[in-house]
Parts: sequence; C-alpha cells; structure tokens
Amino acid sequence: MVFISAGGGALCAPAQQSDSPAASSAPQETAPDSQAAPSLTGSWQVTWTARNGTGRQATLDLKQEGDKLSGSFQGERGSVPIKGSVKGTEITFEVKMPRRKISFSGTVDGDKMSGTTEQGASWTAARQ
Repeated sequence: MVFISAGGGALCAPAQQSDSPAASSAPQETAPDSQAAPSLTGSWQVTWTARNGTGRQATLDLKQEGDKLSGSFQGERGSVPIKGSVKGTEITFEVKMPRRKISFSGTVDGDKMSGTTEQGASWTAARQ
C-alpha cells in the first residue's frame, strides 16, 4: 500500500508485520551456565600433608582472570608466586619454592576446595 500526499509525492508504505517467530528481532535470553564456577579470587586457608607426613598450612591469595590463576602462597618460610588454572570445578596450581615445587589438583565446591598433590598427599582449602 502506498499513500499519495497532497503535493503528489509518494509516502512510504507502513511496515508489514509478520506473525512468524523468526521475524522477531527481540534478543533471545539464555539461561546462565549452571556449571560455571564462582570466582576464586580472594584469600584461602590451605592445609596439606608434607612429604614427611606432617600437616602444613598456608594462605593462598588467588587472582582469577578467565581460566588462569595467579597469586601468592604464604607459608611458614615466606611467600612465593603461584600459577594455575580452573576449568568448571576442576583446579590445578603449582607452588615453586626455592628447593622444590608442589603441584596441587582438585575440585572447587563453593567456598571449599580439595584434592591431592602430585605426591599423592591430600589437601583442602577454605575461603577466608
């Protein structure tokens, strides 16, 4: 349909509406990913079993950027940097000390983490 103005020029026809759902340009909302882990950025109290069988504790200060983890591991002998990663609820990080390194792997469950070191010792962590 075209309208003619009093001056003789044509005016635009009104846009045609479609009942088709595909014609809708409204953005579709998506449900949040239920497997997405919360940010691990923050301070965590870590407990693990050392090579000699004694219990150890340290403070783990994490910074998460996407799936990459960085930060520091503050133990009884000082602070050292860490590097790691997180995918969903799976976490891995490595602590390089002056004479050795410890690799931690495990799972995240809210404000708690747990797993084993590469030597097979268990570890846990809780958000502070």
